[in-house]
Amino acid sequence: MSEFRHVYRTELSPVSFLTRSAYVFPDKIAVVHGARRYTYRELAERVNRLASALRAVGLAKHDRVAFLCPNIPAMLEAHFGVPAAGGVLVAINTRLSSEEIGYILKHSGARFLFVDAELEPLVKSLDLTGVRVVRVDDTGGPGDPYEDFLAGGASAPVESWLENEEEMLAINYTSGTTGRPKGAVLTHRNLLFANQCYYADIDLLDERDTHLLAAPVSHGAGLYALPFLLKGAHQIVLPRFDVPAILEVVKRHRRVSLFAAPTMLTRVVHAPEVAAADLANLRTIYYGGGPMYVADLERALQILVSNELTLETCCTDFWFMRAPG
Repeated sequence: MSEFRHVYRTELSPVSFLTRSAYVFPDKIAVVHGARRYTYRELAERVNRLASALRAVGLAKHDRVAFLCPNIPAMLEAHFGVPAAGGVLVAINTRLSSEEIGYILKHSGARFLFVDAELEPLVKSLDLTGVRVVRVDDTGGPGDPYEDFLAGGASAPVESWLENEEEMLAINYTSGTTGRPKGAVLTHRNLLFANQCYYADIDLLDERDTHLLAAPVSHGAGLYALPFLLKGAHQIVLPRFDVPAILEVVKRHRRVSLFAAPTMLTRVVHAPEVAAADLANLRTIYYGGGPMYVADLERALQILVSNELTLETCCTDFWFMRAPG
């Protein structure tokens, strides 16, 4: 039986999702952010450049790479580029205080920090000795330090350093409401399995779908982007959660799905604009991370489900599963 001791094996990782979609849907629009558009081929090239540039400046396997950015393409690219490089993504909540951000950077052992220009004041007072800092101006063009950083990388994929699918892919921190923020480790296998749970428990998707990133990409919304990216769906990145902007996206794009925390869903269903809004293109809202008041949930069901919308309840954190019943 010695001939079976070295069976070929591919380690599972969601990093491969983008590689596949860039091959199958190279010219399809993958990401929309304001006036900017990236096809799947362009998105994959940007991710490859991020991974390549990180290695070029000394990233070692499992080095922590922190991103302090709002909903912008760079934050979405980090979900693929950092693990592709062999690093561990530490996406930081933009609502945290300077002290809390400093704690996360130190606790995680971050060696790199990509920080949005508008959020840079939050880290100015921190001791960042030993941390390479790259500012993200979110312009998409030359002169933006993030874009210049990408330009230092190659557009071809880097060789994978992944040896075991149970290796860390990301560390997501809690908000610290009951003490210091706590880091939850997510593995490559974690996120690939969670992706399959989305198809099994929430929706079957295809390239006609639109995923609206209105909740923070640095948290659950960024991870929920994975099943849509695998299927070649269209990702629309909103800078912040804004009800009129959400309704405009729903009006203009087909088969729209989005993640919302309970408080966000409550804001949507109580907004005066919703009563007269055209919700025909809205397909699924999935929410989680906490309970909803019964009255707010009943109102959501009354307003939204009457428009043939699917409203799904997800378990706390990142598992894509329906609540019992």
